[in-house]
Amino acid sequence: MRWWTARKGNVFINYRREDSAAWAGRIHDRLVRSLPTRRIFIDVDNIPEGEPFAELLDQKVAQCDVFLAVIGPDWLDVHDQSGNRRIDNSADFVRIEIASALKRKNILVIPVVVGGAKMPSANELPDDIRELAGRNALEIHSNRFHQDADRLLKRVRSALPFYVRRRRAIRYALTSLTLFSVAAAFYTAVFTSKLDTAFGLERFIRPSAIEWETLTYQDKTNPAYLRDFIDRQTATPEGREAAYWLSFITERAWSKIEDTADTNKIADFLATFRNSDQAKLASSRQEQLHANAEGRSGQTDLSPLARFRDCAECPEMIVIPPGQFTMGSLDSEKFQLQDDDESPRQPITIAKRFAVGRFEVTLGEFKVFVNQTGRSMGDECIGIFDPVQRPGSWGEIPQRNFINAGFVQGDDHPAVCVSWDDATAYARWLSKRTGAEYRLPTEAEWEYAARAGSQESYSFGDDESLLCQFGNGADRSLNAAWDANRWCADGKPFGSAAVGSYKPNLFGLRDSHGNVHEWVADCYHNSYADMPDETKKAGAAWLSPSCIARVIRGGCWAYPAVGLRSASREPWEQFKRSYCVGFRIARTLEER
Repeated sequence: MRWWTARKGNVFINYRREDSAAWAGRIHDRLVRSLPTRRIFIDVDNIPEGEPFAELLDQKVAQCDVFLAVIGPDWLDVHDQSGNRRIDNSADFVRIEIASALKRKNILVIPVVVGGAKMPSANELPDDIRELAGRNALEIHSNRFHQDADRLLKRVRSALPFYVRRRRAIRYALTSLTLFSVAAAFYTAVFTSKLDTAFGLERFIRPSAIEWETLTYQDKTNPAYLRDFIDRQTATPEGREAAYWLSFITERAWSKIEDTADTNKIADFLATFRNSDQAKLASSRQEQLHANAEGRSGQTDLSPLARFRDCAECPEMIVIPPGQFTMGSLDSEKFQLQDDDESPRQPITIAKRFAVGRFEVTLGEFKVFVNQTGRSMGDECIGIFDPVQRPGSWGEIPQRNFINAGFVQGDDHPAVCVSWDDATAYARWLSKRTGAEYRLPTEAEWEYAARAGSQESYSFGDDESLLCQFGNGADRSLNAAWDANRWCADGKPFGSAAVGSYKPNLFGLRDSHGNVHEWVADCYHNSYADMPDETKKAGAAWLSPSCIARVIRGGCWAYPAVGLRSASREPWEQFKRSYCVGFRIARTLEER
């Protein structure tokens, strides 16, 4: 289904959410009273995943006759995570849309200044939208909103085709011609609300249907609004549909926090979904967490997130506390997956504290091991022969190894072209050198440490637009065939990045999303259905009944967002080496 009508007669509302979302919503609501809802575009929520958003936005702007640029008090001053003005970023949606409208002479561009804001001067705007400063602005004030909005509507309607601005007259004429033939359907729709006999006319005549038709996705995912709508329209089909929406968003919200140890998140859930079936479960979970906290209040243990090194060349380690989490994919992630090896979700207890590398084992650290042991690392490593011309051509590349992987590496980059056998040999060497028990983390330990208390898709939540702050994955600066995550650019289009280049998770681990895949101790199983009790109750490695392949976790620098999720996993033969695969070391700690 196309997401924008091919005909003219459309209005495009451009706004910055952090600045003027409420104003844009009010303007939209005023326009749809007099113009067809489908003619007014306000959000980009339904751009298909993986599509080139800049081109699609440009196409969408091209289909409008009127472009409204809503400018609030903070329009120029919204900054990104790096402290730069969003408007100065050439990939900023707001800027892309305005530039697209200004370059077309057949589009009426109206700056709509709201909330007491001042119209930006040309010197404050980037070159490609500087012309906006010369357009006559229309001001809308809160104390005379209706008068100002009516002036805007009058100007908008004057620029639209006759069949759009006079739609009501046309509709009335058509209705009068067909009045007698649809009288029975009219009666059914108005008085009985039976959809199977109303022929769709309820959308024009039943108040609940008219109101439901005008709701945005934001309205339909607002619990307070849905509850109010349900209370007013309980007996109507739209009231029942609203109840389905409320049930859906409640289930989704609960699935994200049902295993959390954060009482603030549970309190927020209870405040938002207080009368839901899940509220009882949330209250019970909250009481349990408060009881556990009271039981721990007298303890004087050292911080569980202490850091240490056992030797000068040893990896820096972080102490991870025991705890519980749910292993596997959320239901909301399932539509993205080709395989189903991340389910069914399993409750896991990490019974004992352990230590894990703060970073992936670096090339410099691994060189010391190879030089001191004389281990043979081979001269073939799996990679892509030509990432630009043949992005799908994976295979063993001669004369490639852990010190010549095919991209620039420093000693502070993660070691790659390392097999599972190489990684476990490194762990044995560290153990012999230090007298401590070094090993690969179990798969359960790895996911527990990577999540750091989060049950969302990533350690920082579900917002993929933040992913490039936390890890090195495929981004929009790669060749188009690899350009899977167009939301951000992580600054490293091809190859690994130095460890610690991106933000840590709450446990302090770096690069648990992307950079390189990481070996874990477990054998690969294509389902969690038969997970043994020792894994569920203690986080032990799952090694039976066979070990045709091992597991790699975390995704690598060549992977799109879906491959960098905390639950993402893949099988890999333990003897193979790849320039996308490295490892993170773990260490068993003595009980206190």
